Amino acid sequence: MRVLRYSTILVGAAVLVYGAAGLLSEPAIRHPGNVAAWLAGGVVVHDAVLAPAVFVLCWLAARHTGPRSRRVLAGVLLVVGATALVAVPVLLHGRVAIR
Repeated sequence: MRVLRYSTILVGAAVLVYGAAGLLSEPAIRHPGNVAAWLAGGVVVHDAVLAPAVFVLCWLAARHTGPRSRRVLAGVLLVVGATALVAVPVLLHGRVAIR
């Protein structure tokens, strides 16, 4: 189990370094500080807005639904939440970064 944990951490760190190197070497990004601010803002918004909202919605759902519908509702909330997070740049800027 320990080998799996450490190998997963190592692979994740390698992917992080690869992504950061690609981000910093991308010539289309003229202001890397704006990217850093966007990423930091995403962390703050997640911790201050999204996570509490999800906790409140789950608490309300647990109080007002039955055990069977809770599973379905949890799956729906997971898919809708992940889709909304991926769609935020398109919703805010109206474009997708495709070359």
